[in-house]
Amino acid sequence: MVIRDLFSKDINRSINGVIKVSQSDEESIQQELSEYVVTRELQRHFAYFFENYETALDIPTDKIGVWISGFFGSGKSHFLKMLSYLLANKVVGGRAAIDYFDGKLEDEMVYSKMRRCAGVPTEAILFNIDTKGGQWKEGDTAKTALLRAFERVFFEHLGFCGEDLKLAKLEMFIESRGKTDEFRTTFEQVNGMPWVESRETYAYFEDDVVEALQSALGMSEAAARNWFNGTEDDVIAVDSFVGMVGDYAARRADEEGGRFRLLFMVDEVGQFIGDDVSLMLSLQTLVEEIGARCAGRVWVMVTSQESIDGNQLIVGDDFSKIQGRFTTRLSLSSSSVDEVIKRRVLDKTQVAQLTLQDEYEDQSAVLRNLFSFEGSRGDLLGYESEGDFVDSYPFVSYQFKVLPDVMTEIRKHGVKAKHMSTGERSMLSAFQESAQVVQGEQTTALVPFWRFFDTISKDLEHGILQVVDRATRAAEAHQVLRPEDISVLKLLYLIRYITYLKGTLNNIATLMVDDMGVDKVALRERLKASLDRLVRENYVARQGDAYNFLTDEEQDIAREISQVPIDVAEVTENIKKVLFEGIFPQRKLSRGANNFPFDHYVDGSIYGPSQGGMKLNVATIANEGRLYEAADGEIAVKSQGQALVVLSDDADYFEMMQNVARTRKYARTINKSQLPPSTQEIIKGKMNQAQHDEKEAKTLIENAVVNARVAVNGSMVTVRAMSAKQLFETVLDKLVDSIFTKADYISDPVEGDGDIIRILRHTNEQSAMAGMGSANERAVADMKTFLELQKRLHVQTAMGDIQRKYQADPYGWRDIDIAAVAAQLVAAQDATILYGGQAMRADDKNMIDCLRKHADKVEIRIREKMSDALLSKARSILRDFADTSAVPEDEDKLIDCIQAKLEETQEHCQSLMHDHFTGLAPEFPYPGKSIVEDGLHVIGEVLADRADGEAFLRAFNANGDKLLDFAEDMEPVDGFFPNQQRLFDGAVETLALMDRESFYLGDNEEAQQVIADMKGILRDPQPYRRVSELPGLTKMLSAMHGEIVRSKQNELLSSIDGAVEELKEFANNQDPYQQAANLAIAGTEHKIASVKSRVHSAKAAGVIDTLRMQFKDLIEEGYQAVDAAVDEARAKAEREIRLKRELTEREASAVPAEARVSPKPASSQPAAASNVASQGMPQGGCGVSQSGQVTRVIVAEKSAEAAPKPLKRKVLRRDEAFDRAVLTNEAEVDAYLASVRKALLEALVENDSVRLS
Repeated sequence: MVIRDLFSKDINRSINGVIKVSQSDEESIQQELSEYVVTRELQRHFAYFFENYETALDIPTDKIGVWISGFFGSGKSHFLKMLSYLLANKVVGGRAAIDYFDGKLEDEMVYSKMRRCAGVPTEAILFNIDTKGGQWKEGDTAKTALLRAFERVFFEHLGFCGEDLKLAKLEMFIESRGKTDEFRTTFEQVNGMPWVESRETYAYFEDDVVEALQSALGMSEAAARNWFNGTEDDVIAVDSFVGMVGDYAARRADEEGGRFRLLFMVDEVGQFIGDDVSLMLSLQTLVEEIGARCAGRVWVMVTSQESIDGNQLIVGDDFSKIQGRFTTRLSLSSSSVDEVIKRRVLDKTQVAQLTLQDEYEDQSAVLRNLFSFEGSRGDLLGYESEGDFVDSYPFVSYQFKVLPDVMTEIRKHGVKAKHMSTGERSMLSAFQESAQVVQGEQTTALVPFWRFFDTISKDLEHGILQVVDRATRAAEAHQVLRPEDISVLKLLYLIRYITYLKGTLNNIATLMVDDMGVDKVALRERLKASLDRLVRENYVARQGDAYNFLTDEEQDIAREISQVPIDVAEVTENIKKVLFEGIFPQRKLSRGANNFPFDHYVDGSIYGPSQGGMKLNVATIANEGRLYEAADGEIAVKSQGQALVVLSDDADYFEMMQNVARTRKYARTINKSQLPPSTQEIIKGKMNQAQHDEKEAKTLIENAVVNARVAVNGSMVTVRAMSAKQLFETVLDKLVDSIFTKADYISDPVEGDGDIIRILRHTNEQSAMAGMGSANERAVADMKTFLELQKRLHVQTAMGDIQRKYQADPYGWRDIDIAAVAAQLVAAQDATILYGGQAMRADDKNMIDCLRKHADKVEIRIREKMSDALLSKARSILRDFADTSAVPEDEDKLIDCIQAKLEETQEHCQSLMHDHFTGLAPEFPYPGKSIVEDGLHVIGEVLADRADGEAFLRAFNANGDKLLDFAEDMEPVDGFFPNQQRLFDGAVETLALMDRESFYLGDNEEAQQVIADMKGILRDPQPYRRVSELPGLTKMLSAMHGEIVRSKQNELLSSIDGAVEELKEFANNQDPYQQAANLAIAGTEHKIASVKSRVHSAKAAGVIDTLRMQFKDLIEEGYQAVDAAVDEARAKAEREIRLKRELTEREASAVPAEARVSPKPASSQPAAASNVASQGMPQGGCGVSQSGQVTRVIVAEKSAEAAPKPLKRKVLRRDEAFDRAVLTNEAEVDAYLASVRKALLEALVENDSVRLS
């Protein structure tokens, strides 16, 4: 029996050594469930977890957090995944998940709890948080990345597009309205693709989404587009999100009779959080809110690497707060890894067990002697028992203990192996691969420890592999070393960092045992010879009795050098210079008339200025994607849109150049003069080696290019080249063929703008018509097809878009050739160029610039041939509308003619609106406003489509009846302005006057009838036939009104004349002050003459009444002027009398007593003296005696007699003194007169006079 026949399961089957939560195919799940090993450690963890989880089924709790931690490869992700399978209890392979665990648990009570928990309807959302939320860890969303990840998976669980929160909210809203099916059905009907398959690219289907929203939700187009253009993609607040989750869980619980659980199962949350306090608090708050609001119905279970849990990143209070929210904490180790390996990989058949039992019985003594270690731990044994032998074979027990430590130490001391335990290699795969190597051996064979080197070699540093490879080549070439030496070298590297296992000859011999029947003495001799050879060749150093992998001083210095920090980017830049300054400096590839530019890249980083051209990308072994070890399929995928040259890792040029940089930096930073001579020699040798390595690296780079794997635009290609330059040229040539697959559509490139002008004028030999063997026929057809597609999608296309599209792949055309192809379409009337929404003519002088320099300012669209029926109808309408028989037959000219006529009519209507229908509506508006407005509306609707010739004609035809009706209705309107307008305005003006004179016309029935007739005409919306009546009616009304005006004029003029005469008589009666009175009324007479003149010219009775009031005021003003003038004259005369009297008294005082004349009694006073006063002379002045002598008369009166007071006058208006009354008899007359007399007498009581005005 050979070893492969021992195993109950095929040793060569695929085993997921590393569990990923994203693996969800049924086959993988079934394998995981059936092969999952519940170790002693996991027995405890399952018991603890289900104790807490089951309790929460009966008692609501806020302790819903589960924290699962562990080192690399400890199985925490696998444990989390198992919990998701068990709690959701899905049917896998025809069995419920919980049934796979029947018999795996030692404690039946634990299994009973598991079954009870599995019986609760549960939905598990299992996800790797970095996969779901990693894209949000940069920029503005970094602080909310964790919450966004939770929201994403929840929405995805509900069937929504969780990656786009804006879209997810919309889908949730649609679902809340019960319109999901209707919306998706409508979208698929409009778009042609199912919504779920198209929603990630919904931004490209705005119109389809808007239409579906309108149809399903009844939204307006504006509202739908507002949502579409919105940016409401902010994360939902924690409390709102938890409320949403709680509502969902409550609803599902109602559906399931109150029994439901929702689980968020998050892998690698600790690594995702790192030392980000915001993310820590976000997780803490989220779990706290879920616990408080969902009462145990929703759980959060997370995994975290021990490197984080071990307080290296999350420290102090922050870690304690998070841990406080996760009451159920499980810490997994790798202590039971041997159980997993033995059950999953090494499980034996019943026959094999019996065979091995017999073998152990025969070999047990030998086995005890074979496996003993000196100076080592006591637990490093061969086999503890027969059972251990059966379970472990073909491995030895110590290997299960040592290998994990080997992997840990290698990971600590290497860069490349940092993630060894996370995926590429694990203990499980290491043992399986090692067993596969010896599967064909007989059942006495054993797996020596050095075999594990091969299983982890791809995770080792290149320097280590280079040493082993060099030794291997030397052994194969029989250069001192032998093939068996290589196994020893590999073993020494594996135990290099295992401090408890010294590399002594005996220990090495034990580790090298490969068969139960081995002669250990002979083995030690062979190993001693191998070690000696390795030491001589400086592959191994001996320190006492121990052998170490390169442990001499050179290795120490090499380690120091390897720890010198060197920026990888610096090394990459040096490689760029080697590649693109020395080997291949070209930046353009010439093909025919085209020069295709390309940019140089190394590992995705550009070298030199970008030309925006093709991409030549060289991937080194420093490439983050590790493309050098990727499969061809992955490289092909990565090469989309570029030429990807993946350099071989056979010769590590990168590490060689990196070590060169490190060595030189190390030599610069140390003080060599203080070092021992031997050390200085080593450093000198290292510097010489660095110089040699630099030259070798350049050669290796070129060789790596020649031997590189090449992919071009998604496909692997085989390139046979003698040099790197030749390879690059060949690759770029293939890239052009691959990317610019339609470059040859330009079969006849143009030489300048003149060629384009000739195309537009149809003078170029290249026919503008495609499909007839014309130049660039395929190019014309392609562009035409694209424009037709844009038209169907209702997408506007700028000429700039065309330039960019056809300059890019898969075309690569020159801009002038693109312009020429577009010109061919324009000249053939297959396309139209629009500037500012207006179509440009092919012969427009700016056309060339619009096709090239100003391409982004113009639109190009497909032009469809119009049907004869469309054109014929348009011509017919135009004939009637324009009232002309000169209608163009040519399509473009017909459109221009129609547009010109409509614009002319539009301008005319706009002028009418501006001149006659703008502002507040008058009492009598001009007729035809609604006709003009309707005309403007229909013309505007038609002209709105003038940018598209066919749409314009369709609009014109569709509105033909309206346009013809408008043209017919406009005839009387045009006839109204300006001829009838003057008659209309005259009538309106006359009515306005009559409205002001209505008081005077009120009793004239004939006049009122005329006014009514005129208003009827003016208010008629179509008065055109009756406007001619207005002059006659106006004349009649004016005549009636004129009679009234003339009557009032005559009456007022007569009154004025009479009143003026009375005023003059009043002035003349002011004896002795007539002169002053007449002077006073002179101004008043002048004003009254002006009023009289205005009365003569007055055209309105109202004006005459106004003048009457002015005249009365002027007459009163005249009377007052007379009174004032008389008062002033009287006062002046009295002042003069007083002055003369005073003078006489002063003279009298100077006359002797005998000359004085005693005054006579008044009765005997001489007439002359009395006449003095009557003549206005002062009494007591000079007089004439009877004898004729002048005598001075002295009157014995007071010299200072008081001056008289001015007269008080009262003016009463006649209407104040004489009330309006109707008197019918003498008694009433007497009574009326008595009241008037009484009023006049009362007025005289306090006044000297009363004047009636």
